Amino acid sequence: MPLELWLAYVALCFLFAATPGPAVLLTAGQAIARGFRAGFGVILGTQLGNLIYFIVSAAGLGAVLIASETAFMVLKYAGAAYLVYLGLRTIWKAKDAATPDSGKRVPVWRHPFMQGLLNQLANPKSILFWGALFPQFVDFRAANLVTQFAILAITGITIDILVLSTYAVVATRGGKFMAAGPLAVWRERISGAALVVVGGALSLVKRA
Repeated sequence: MPLELWLAYVALCFLFAATPGPAVLLTAGQAIARGFRAGFGVILGTQLGNLIYFIVSAAGLGAVLIASETAFMVLKYAGAAYLVYLGLRTIWKAKDAATPDSGKRVPVWRHPFMQGLLNQLANPKSILFWGALFPQFVDFRAANLVTQFAILAITGITIDILVLSTYAVVATRGGKFMAAGPLAVWRERISGAALVVVGGALSLVKRA
């Protein structure tokens, strides 16, 4: 792979990762509410979702998802509904943040890792980016296709981890000022409202 092509891919990955979206909001929201460990759990789940899309794209299925109106719409609305649900539930349960119960068991679908995974798999931006743009950086005439895909996958995931971790660190530090009491309640409400807004925005995303 030519160096200039790889550098262009790196720049694009940084831009894609740094642009505020569902992954950033979910990571920041968990980090603010529950600390860096929860935020990093979202990051790990997000990267598993990315890895799945890398494999799907490598198998040529990414183009199928993009070409299929039905598949794209199902994933788009599922992702939007999931984010809106998370947001509304966060707002509804905001008062619980004033008196957190650390001993309460959390359902598996509400764990940060699982939230990150489900959020990424149902994010239309991820489908478009990895399914349509990713193959453009691969020389399918070369014999080292596996190596090319591995380099691009490792590069993309590494950049995403670095960028999202930065968001998580900043959010964790900011969350310390809203750790308990009325500020914690407003922290949850703002985080939930942000998820609802992004979910609504994702429902408007078009394949074009």
